[in-house]
Amino acid sequence: MKVLTMAAQKGGAGKTTLATSLAVAAVQAGEVVVAIDLDPQGSLREWSERREARDIVFHPVEAAGLAGVLAKLRKHGKTSLVVVDTAGVIGPEVTLALQNADLALLPVRPSLLDLTATRRTAERLDALKRQYAFVLNQTQAAAFARVEDAAEALIAIGPLYPGSIALRTDHLDAMTLGLGVTEWRPKGAAAEEVAELWTWVRTKLESRK
Repeated sequence: MKVLTMAAQKGGAGKTTLATSLAVAAVQAGEVVVAIDLDPQGSLREWSERREARDIVFHPVEAAGLAGVLAKLRKHGKTSLVVVDTAGVIGPEVTLALQNADLALLPVRPSLLDLTATRRTAERLDALKRQYAFVLNQTQAAAFARVEDAAEALIAIGPLYPGSIALRTDHLDAMTLGLGVTEWRPKGAAAEEVAELWTWVRTKLESRK
């Protein structure tokens, strides 16, 4: 069983949206997925309530009990992937989630404020010796130079996913309906980007022994 934790020390980075679509893409690839929401805003929980399909198990848990829940899931033996969504402020609760992650994904918008906040998250992960990667999220073709500059800045800090996730309405539409983008518009550009991200994430998770 692998644990994928979504983290960002900046609200609006799109981590919950990516978490839901990655969970769906994982299920479509044959994974048995449990989703855990540690964010007080409860966006992942609300998404799970809107979702009609029962293929992703939502597990309510307090941050302090995360390690115990993960231990029970491992002992049960059926879950292959746990997706953990965290709050937008790195505190003790988020640190616990990062400590238990096989891979932490850090969505980053190409802005100076996001880059500055993400650096602090990366420093925390380096101290914890956990595997992580930045994902440029909500990018826009009209701001290509800004995206390139952000990518260069992130590479100087830590590992960067080689692709990017563009700002597309499909993500908002899918979230509203309790879907992932690969379900909402399977042949759309957003679905293609998320499918590629999931393939990359799976490779990183499988490399963890």
